[in-house]
Amino acid sequence: MNGQVTKERMNIQLWRPSALDEAYSLLQQLAPDVCAASGSTLLQLQWDKGILPKQHLVSLEWIDEMRGISVSDTHVSIGALATLSECRKNSLIKSAISCFSVAASAVASPAIRSQATIGGNIASKIGDLIPLLLVLDAELIVYQKELIRLPIGAWLVDGDFETAIVTRVIVPRAEGERVFYRKLGRRQAFTGAVAVAAGRFLKDGGIRLAAGHADITPERLLDSEAKWKASGWDPHELYKTLIHELPFSADAFMSAAYRKKAAANVIMAELMAEGGE
Repeated sequence: MNGQVTKERMNIQLWRPSALDEAYSLLQQLAPDVCAASGSTLLQLQWDKGILPKQHLVSLEWIDEMRGISVSDTHVSIGALATLSECRKNSLIKSAISCFSVAASAVASPAIRSQATIGGNIASKIGDLIPLLLVLDAELIVYQKELIRLPIGAWLVDGDFETAIVTRVIVPRAEGERVFYRKLGRRQAFTGAVAVAAGRFLKDGGIRLAAGHADITPERLLDSEAKWKASGWDPHELYKTLIHELPFSADAFMSAAYRKKAAANVIMAELMAEGGE
């Protein structure tokens, strides 16, 4: 461990462990007044909103196990410390899962992408990339006294992993399948999305759909998927199912109904293009 640094103005103690077990131990020992960080862009946004910082900040940036991008015949393995800019530009990602590279380009602004990490985007549980990872059936490797591999969908809802450190994301290669990703925003900058929608058309005729926005945990749209797979599906019925199922909420800028309609319109356009009646 490389000791601690004190930021006097905000009275924050910054810890820089060099191994996962050290980082996890610190997070346990200093709880509840502690948080983990890598790029720290989410923390900056929270501070700008007046949310008081924790007393202790555990930086994960010195943990080599959380770095690196590799590709196999079946999947892409991305270290949690990879920045969104790396995910956008990396040649391995571009060739194996180009949809992920494109999606990373739509998140925040160039300056933010150079700092924000894929691990932070996921660990927030409201990150713009999560809908895409859900439809790609991505898995996470998290550390909680030991390394554990589990589907990202299970991790999002399982309270047993609230204190786990996201170390790596494993993304299957969706070769021969069409994938779409749409982020609807008020402007191209570091701002909360109106809605994020993603879908994947499987080779066997099945489908994956997911959606979310800046203030909620994204979800798979299982009822809408079932409607699509039903023989002779009706576009009007599917649209109503989407409106009902989209897990959106209102904020100071827009209503839940507006978000639902915007996302449903985007998804329906993709479905119709794929083979609607």
